[in-house]
Amino acid sequence: MIPVSIILVLFLNIFVPSEKPGPVNDDNANVSLLHKVFIDSELCYEYTYNTANLISEEKSKYRYIKHNYNTKNQLVSTDYYEDLSLLSNNSRVVETSSKRQEWVTPDNTAISNYQSFEYKANGQLLKSTDHLCYFTYNYDINDRISRQTCYHEDKISGYIDYNYDKKGNLIKMSQFEVFNSGDSQLTSTYEYKFDHKLNPYRSFKSLMIPGKNTNYNNITKEIYTLHFMVDHMVNEKQIKEYSYEYNEKGCPVRVNKTIEYFYK
Repeated sequence: MIPVSIILVLFLNIFVPSEKPGPVNDDNANVSLLHKVFIDSELCYEYTYNTANLISEEKSKYRYIKHNYNTKNQLVSTDYYEDLSLLSNNSRVVETSSKRQEWVTPDNTAISNYQSFEYKANGQLLKSTDHLCYFTYNYDINDRISRQTCYHEDKISGYIDYNYDKKGNLIKMSQFEVFNSGDSQLTSTYEYKFDHKLNPYRSFKSLMIPGKNTNYNNITKEIYTLHFMVDHMVNEKQIKEYSYEYNEKGCPVRVNKTIEYFYK
């Protein structure tokens, strides 16, 4: 799996009050905005957007996420509120938490993670920071993030390389760990195949990190490969496949017959 330090950084955030939103995001003006996701007929995720049609809140039973933007419609911070009792070593605590009915909100849960974002003059993401690490970003000739580098205590601890198809879908993500010697080692890769329909999470592209929120189309196949020695009980290669049903606009409304999408 991706090293814990990298996973944590992807989910950590910093508290910065949101500013007055800018003009409506033209890219999302005519897009069907994903509103609710049901799994096995149970409401599991709900999303809200600001007046510029940018993703503002991600709500679920165990996590609430708030995204804050500046007047240029740039993401400046993301705040996470999570039910951390699910990570407890006490099985009773975990069991009790798993049965909760009330969804996490800022009113009933303390902020747990945070991340802030800085930009270059040309609008490209320059740096994201949290209380453990920070990331820097490199771009390809098509203005897409090609490398995300993680620094811990000002030393490189790892990086992720991103490769895209002609449409801009992420087709390969390669995770590297960097040792104190400066040498790096490939630890895992994700490879993806796509359909030709509209990705409902594309309306989340202001979150910038390549993948689900930036792809133009929907993932039909995911191949996860470990590139280091693992226990014989662990599969070095894991494959997931996804099938979709679509509405008249070409947006998915059902995934693998168990997940349902509803739009605003």
